[in-house]
Amino acid sequence: MSRRLDPLAWFRSRRPPHAFVLSRSRLAYVGRQDPREGAKGEGTEAWRFLSRPLPADAFAEGPAGSPVAGGPLAETVSRLTTDAGGRVPAASLVVPDDFVRVLAVDVENPDRNPKEVDDVLAWKFGKSFGEPPPPLRVSWQVAGSGSAGIRVLGVVVPEEAAASWERAFEKSGVRIGAVETATLAASRLGLGALAEGNGLVLWAQGAMATVAYFEAGVLRFLRTRSTPDSLTALQEVRLTASYVAPRSPREGGEAGSDLEAAAADVTLPCIAGPPGEPAVQAFQAFRNEQGGPPPLPLTLSALRPRARLTAAADDPAVVEALGVLSGED
Repeated sequence: MSRRLDPLAWFRSRRPPHAFVLSRSRLAYVGRQDPREGAKGEGTEAWRFLSRPLPADAFAEGPAGSPVAGGPLAETVSRLTTDAGGRVPAASLVVPDDFVRVLAVDVENPDRNPKEVDDVLAWKFGKSFGEPPPPLRVSWQVAGSGSAGIRVLGVVVPEEAAASWERAFEKSGVRIGAVETATLAASRLGLGALAEGNGLVLWAQGAMATVAYFEAGVLRFLRTRSTPDSLTALQEVRLTASYVAPRSPREGGEAGSDLEAAAADVTLPCIAGPPGEPAVQAFQAFRNEQGGPPPLPLTLSALRPRARLTAAADDPAVVEALGVLSGED
């Protein structure tokens, strides 16, 4: 069983002016602040940031380790919405990259036969959740030409897990609309810094690193991996770069010379964050050693300098929240 997941809509949904950012240890809120209470100045954006820690038992383990939320998350949502003034009728939600699973498949005419794509993804993903496979929510988008048809990128979440996240907010009267993963939300904020929307986005937090590749602002590749150390993280970034783009001659190199070709992991435009994460620092050091341009910082101060918050402007949750909020109408 599967159904299209309108949450996890990958930049397509209408966005309310409130966002929650969920992790395994914290829930954060970002919403528009009354300009009369915030920073002044033409073009200034005033936002309010709040957060609360989650208790250790906020999640139980669901199918294949998927996080199923329980009463402790609902209680934290209630407290945080009260902190925010108690008026949050609808919100977008950002979840950690490892809350979902991503798969690329090649199909024929996905836009003409969306039900077939749903079924293929549900079948392929279902096997990874054990037998019998649990009910799944499926979302996908076309990612260009594949080796055997049209490539689509699919995101799958066990229904039990996704419904539990929604229920935790519904108990406080909050309807969850769009749901995006952390890297996709952060990417929305950072794409404008990449020339014509082409290049890599590296978003790393703790032991997880995700690399997304965009062409003309369209997501073409997405890879999340556990990276227990900076060397592993660097290898993952380089592997993704070499996969998505061909190697090209080093600038200034003569045709036919034996100068080593510059790899895509050195030359591709890249934006990376949060600053200080081992994966980001390792990639910055690598590009510097290879003579490539440094990754651009994926921070609010660099990308939205007119944004003003009550606190923690460059907290990663703020970057993710304003990324998902940038789709609001």
